[in-house]
Amino acid sequence: MTAFKDADEVYEYIGGMFDTATKTPAFIEATEGTSLVILIKQTNPDAAILVDFPGQSVKTGDEALAGKSTVQLRMSSDNANKFWQGKLNFTLAMAQRKVKLDGKRSVALKLLPLTEGLFDTYKQRLKDTGRDDLLVG
Repeated sequence: MTAFKDADEVYEYIGGMFDTATKTPAFIEATEGTSLVILIKQTNPDAAILVDFPGQSVKTGDEALAGKSTVQLRMSSDNANKFWQGKLNFTLAMAQRKVKLDGKRSVALKLLPLTEGLFDTYKQRLKDTGRDDLLVG
């Protein structure tokens, strides 16, 4: 069984975190002058999220797939949920092929340390919406 019941939940929770990131000063500063646009393709359930850091926008579904990206990221929705809670070591997950990252990876990888500041925000969002079932121990 997967953590999310459908793509709409992925967009609400995971897409919501990327929307928060695109508007967070540390991410804005770190991506300034870059063309970093990440297409995240998730499985179980299938979902697509396009994160445009310079444009500070997030698109989902078919609109995301129609966009142009500089980096492509593939993982299960369960792993995305774990990541945003600080429970997935991204580098190890890449080595184990649980996460696949293609394209201009260097800028995207520089953002990893910044995501730690959003883990508590994600967990609180889950709690506030009654989704304690998505919390990873």
